[in-house]
Amino acid sequence: MTIKIKEVKPQIWNFKVMGGENAWKEVAYSARMSGVPPHVTEEAIFKMILRNDYTSAFEHIIIKFDIKIAKSIAPEILEHRMSSHSGFSTRYVHPNKSALELKFKEEDVYEIITPWHLIKTEKMTEEKIAQRKIFLRNIKSNLKAYETLSTSGLPRESARYILPFCQAVGIYHFTMNLRSLLNFLSLRLCVRVAPEMRSIASQLYFFLEIDLPVIKGMVGCRGFMKRACPESDVTGVRKGEQHPFYPPCLFKTPESEIYIPTQKELGQGGTFKKFDREKAIQAQEFNFRKWADWTGE
Repeated sequence: MTIKIKEVKPQIWNFKVMGGENAWKEVAYSARMSGVPPHVTEEAIFKMILRNDYTSAFEHIIIKFDIKIAKSIAPEILEHRMSSHSGFSTRYVHPNKSALELKFKEEDVYEIITPWHLIKTEKMTEEKIAQRKIFLRNIKSNLKAYETLSTSGLPRESARYILPFCQAVGIYHFTMNLRSLLNFLSLRLCVRVAPEMRSIASQLYFFLEIDLPVIKGMVGCRGFMKRACPESDVTGVRKGEQHPFYPPCLFKTPESEIYIPTQKELGQGGTFKKFDREKAIQAQEFNFRKWADWTGE
C-alpha cells in the first residue's frame, strides 16, 4: 500500500474585510452616535477607539477567511468563541480529500503539518534528524492502519480515531468581527504561543494590514497594544533563563529602546521609558514574517 504524504504549512486564504478598505468608517459612524463631535475626523476616531480599547464599535466590521491547520491545534482556535465557523468533516469525507475544491489541496495526498521544531532545515542537528525520522515513520504507519481499517469495512467515523494529530484537516471557513480578531491577534502574537498558532496569527496580521491599511502599526501582542505586558513572572520569557522552545521576547530588556514593562513591574514602581514605536513595529514584523513563512528557524 502506497501512502503519499505532503508536508504543508498552516495557511490562511480567502481573507476578506466585508465592505472593503473603507469598512473602518462604520466604526466612526457608530461612534458619532455616542456623542463624538463632528470636528473629530473619522480616522482620528478609529485610532482613538483602538488605542483606548473602546472596541465594541469594532463589532460592526465583519471579516471572513479560510484556514488550514493541523487537527492538533484546531481546538485552540475554536476556543475563540466570538466567531462562526464551518469545518471539514473526517466523518463524511476521506481525510486525504476535501469536501470542496479547496486551494492548496492535491488529490490522494495526505497533507500533514510538521511541527515547527521538526521542519527540515539546513541547520538541523543529528538529534533533530533522528527525531524527524521517528515522526514521519509513525505518521506513515498510522495512515496505513487507517486505510486498512476503512477498506476492511470499519465505518470512517470509527477508523478516523487512529488519524495522526499532525494531519492538515483542520480546515475551516471563519466569520469574525474585528473586535474578536484583534483580541485573537493580541493573544496569539505572543512568543509564548504554540508555533503553528503564531504562524496563523502572523498571516492574519499581514492580511489585515493590507485590507484595512488604517490599522497599520497599531496591532501586535498585548504588551505592544497596551504598552504594559500582562505576562508577569513568566519564567523563560520575561524573567530568568531563556526558555529553549520560545523565541526571545522583544520587549523585555529595560535598557532597550523598545522596552515594555509588565503590569507587575509598574505596580512595584517601574516606569515607562521613551519607546521607539517604529523600531518596535519593525522588530515584531521581522518575527511575524518568519512565523508566517513557517521556516522552522
